[in-house]
Amino acid sequence: MFTPPEKTYPGYIFDCDGTLADSMPLHLKAWNHGLRAAGAPIQIDGKGFMSVAGMALQQTINHWNRTHSIQINAEIAIREKNAYYASHVDAIKPIPEVVTFLHCCKAAGAAVSVASGGGRRDVMETLNRIGLEGVIPVVVTADDVEYAKPAPDLFLLAAKRMGIPPEACLVIEDSLLGIEAADIACMDSVLVPHNL
Repeated sequence: MFTPPEKTYPGYIFDCDGTLADSMPLHLKAWNHGLRAAGAPIQIDGKGFMSVAGMALQQTINHWNRTHSIQINAEIAIREKNAYYASHVDAIKPIPEVVTFLHCCKAAGAAVSVASGGGRRDVMETLNRIGLEGVIPVVVTADDVEYAKPAPDLFLLAAKRMGIPPEACLVIEDSLLGIEAADIACMDSVLVPHNL
């Protein structure tokens, strides 16, 4: 259960998947579908998946290739993962308490943004599915930076586009890689807990 912090900030940076959207179970299923389609000798459980949550797609494949000493065909795995996800997006629901918090922040006059390790197309589709399309003026995705989480690039770019100094932002995240990225960016953060 997400508990909003008492302290207020000029800027709030929200992760998308697993933070605003209850989409992580779908992403896990999609990844395992993609891995099977690519003939990969591994399947990922919830714990293993959350350890890479926030990484960009290619970065995730590179990580699995390195840690499992295998060679996953990234083109097939990512294509099939994305196709599975796209065909099951109706399953995505908002995480009500986090979405409510975002609306409260915006209503109070704070700047709000999304910074996600996903691709822009998927992120925008997810925001549309949970009723936030057009609500958040700044959306930064893995397509906008060279390095995704745990690098701080996504959060720093979101802060820059909001016009808020990094140290005046709060990051709302569900992944430990995202919290690490927030720390590197010198931003406060709060973790949205969930189980897969």
